[in-house]
Amino acid sequence: MFKQNSINLLCSTLAILCAYYSDLVSVLFWFGGLLVIPAIAIWYQFKFALGNFILRLSIAILPWLILCVIGLFRASNTEHEGQRAMNMFFFEMPLYSVAVGTIVVTICFLFKKSTTPS
Repeated sequence: MFKQNSINLLCSTLAILCAYYSDLVSVLFWFGGLLVIPAIAIWYQFKFALGNFILRLSIAILPWLILCVIGLFRASNTEHEGQRAMNMFFFEMPLYSVAVGTIVVTICFLFKKSTTPS
């Protein structure tokens, strides 16, 4: 279980970092992909993680939260006010998506658990 979760965490972190440091992110930013893709990724990361609900959810949101916190910290240190606002918005969008993805995954998990006979 630890090995599978570690591989899941490593692959998702590498994919997120590769997407953020390529030109793909700027396209996603302007077309709203940063509001949609993290939520979908959380769904799949949660689906393939092993363990109890809290562990699976942690593995799904941890890479996104780390990226957003690092980005927001770096953006807050930007000197130019307009650039700071744009950078903050750039890293807030995935953060909102992570929140929505977490809520959706939790609701689906609870619904599935309530409909499954014991």
